[in-house]
Amino acid sequence: MAKKLLIVDDQVGITKVVGLLAEKIGLEVKAVTDSNTATETFIEYRPDILMLDMIMPEKDGIDVLNEILLTGIPAQIVLTSGFSDAYLRLAQGVAKFHELDQVQILRKPYRREQLEAVLKGAAAVE
Repeated sequence: MAKKLLIVDDQVGITKVVGLLAEKIGLEVKAVTDSNTATETFIEYRPDILMLDMIMPEKDGIDVLNEILLTGIPAQIVLTSGFSDAYLRLAQGVAKFHELDQVQILRKPYRREQLEAVLKGAAAVE
């Protein structure tokens, strides 16, 4: 059975590109561009991997990450951001608070090879 990836990013173009690559490497993909529905979608979809953008309108990635980690549903987490590393460090702190040590970081703009390596790595974790 294919592992499931949930992409949460307000940029539709990114969700499409990531989704196409993820499907090519054998992942089942769902994408959300509205951060307000991210947690609800996460609970319903129960992905193996969550790829979460840190900077989004309405609700930022820190809030979404905290909500998702509070569900207790296990998933590999990949955080992305094209802005300051401060957001990524803060998100790592939130993950550590929830006793989740394994968080991967993918800085935008990322190359296809970087994205593929991170997704394959996250999919390989049991």
